[in-house]
Amino acid sequence: MKRNNYFWVGYSDLMTSLFFVMLVLFVLTVGSLNNKMIENVKIIKENIALIDSLQNVQDALMIENSKLKKITQIEKQFKPLEQSGEFYYLPKCKKYIVKDLMGIEIFDPNSTTIKQKYIESTRNAGVVIEKFVKKLNNDNPELSYLLVIEGNMANKYDQSISKDNDWGYTTSYQRALAVYDLWSTSNIDFRKYNVEVLICGSGFNGLCRDNVEENNKRFSIQIIPKVQNKYKE
Repeated sequence: MKRNNYFWVGYSDLMTSLFFVMLVLFVLTVGSLNNKMIENVKIIKENIALIDSLQNVQDALMIENSKLKKITQIEKQFKPLEQSGEFYYLPKCKKYIVKDLMGIEIFDPNSTTIKQKYIESTRNAGVVIEKFVKKLNNDNPELSYLLVIEGNMANKYDQSISKDNDWGYTTSYQRALAVYDLWSTSNIDFRKYNVEVLICGSGFNGLCRDNVEENNKRFSIQIIPKVQNKYKE
């Protein structure tokens, strides 16, 4: 065979080998790029999920900030009731006490019936509260409220009655209920202004008790805004 023939045979083998080498490198490169693309797609999806999560957090923070602003606005709206001549305001626990009945036993001893001479003052307090919650509802129709009517009782001068006395809890609750019943029979309806009513009794116990024990012969009311949309059927 001539020398040129050997050259071309060798050259052909070399080109074939180079072709296979390039083919293998191409396959490896394509595989590597495909894996990289899959990784990049995964990273992109994770980043999108993270962005969505951060957006949700931001939206939640904006909602909470809006609620905080609403609470601040509502607290300002409570000023008229606080400044009225009908009630005494306890700032530490945000409760209201009827001034005319403060420190007065409006019930007969061991009784849960309101004395006749204090019925009008008690009824008038309900009228004032109803007008107030009506205005709250008109100003904030998207909100609801909780009205707490709490009965309190005065201990003996020597504090000899246990703070957790069952009779105290039961009687103070029944007295708070008597106040609510008086308002109800007087056509005072808080619920039509999107107000839920909670009746309770703290007896000889509870926070914000007056240092003058006689002044704990009272009932107090507390209006709590519920910062969420009101119930819809």
